[in-house]
Amino acid sequence: MPINLAALNTITATTSAFSSVSTGGSTIINAVPSNHVYKLGSVVAVNKTGTLATVTLYLNRYSTTNYVLAYQIGVPANASLVVVGKDNPIYMMDTSSDILSAVAGTSSAIDIIASYEDIF
Repeated sequence: MPINLAALNTITATTSAFSSVSTGGSTIINAVPSNHVYKLGSVVAVNKTGTLATVTLYLNRYSTTNYVLAYQIGVPANASLVVVGKDNPIYMMDTSSDILSAVAGTSSAIDIIASYEDIF
């Protein structure tokens, strides 16, 4: 269900960080609060190991369906990679119970930093 952003009047800059994403999946941004919209500005994956590591990002909608945002993206050794950038923002909505999660190919190899605007 669409949300009229013009009816909202507060924008708060926020950063969410998750250390050591698991191979079973980790929640990066939890469910959006009621009457809020999150506008993802960037999602950066950081590989803390000396070998290539992969990460998959999901947008979970309605607590039932995972939509793949990035699938098994290779992050070079000891490097970071912008997976979602501000040039293609993604809106997460309370009406959809949206959650951003990640799955690492190698346990504890990947950290995720996500910046977003909390609009309400």
